[in-house]
Amino acid sequence: MCCNGIIVLLAIIVSFCAIVYLVYQGYSFIKCGCGKYGPFVSSYGKIKDDILDEARAILKKSKKKMRITDLGCGSGALLLPLAKEFPEHEFVGLEWDIVPLTMGKIKARGLKNITFVQGDYMKTNHSDMDLIMCYVLKVTGDPLGKKLAKEIKKDCIVISEMFPLGHLEEIKQIESSIYGIKEKIFVYKKPEEKKKVSQNGNKKVENKHQKVESKTKKAPSKAKSKK
Repeated sequence: MCCNGIIVLLAIIVSFCAIVYLVYQGYSFIKCGCGKYGPFVSSYGKIKDDILDEARAILKKSKKKMRITDLGCGSGALLLPLAKEFPEHEFVGLEWDIVPLTMGKIKARGLKNITFVQGDYMKTNHSDMDLIMCYVLKVTGDPLGKKLAKEIKKDCIVISEMFPLGHLEEIKQIESSIYGIKEKIFVYKKPEEKKKVSQNGNKKVENKHQKVESKTKKAPSKAKSKK
């Protein structure tokens, strides 16, 4: 009876947790604009390790203090290990959902180089960041990429987990996986501005032609005056 009672109690607890989780996911889905932003799903598995390795390589090469952000940071699965390993750099977690954000703040107690901010990454300016990490949905990839292409600094690096971003210049793709399922990591930089040398050159040529034409038009009048 005792064992049966424990089993029943565990089943009730598991069922209750499952119901709470489903209610929370439903709330998150509605709160984020019915799928406009992703619900809280923590980075895990090999893909998490590969992203951290890529970020570490960038941070180790830097000779200056860097500002690093995770757009949709959740509870800080990516930021916290890096903040502990690189105390000389500054880390900012941006998350719209207060639940994982609070979890992140609790985990980050004692770390002075990391800050968690509640906000919408599509309404936040990222021009002061040196390294940006993100784990967004496919529907968000193109508008976020367009926003970052305009805002970020020339030497800023963007690392996207699983989902490609539009408008940015791709540096490389990293083959990875989540528990055996193949996935990719996309690394980007700010796209180079299109040079307008040819257009300016054409304008200059046009101006020269205009000057030549004006001189040829004035020439006959000078000839008449000499007569």
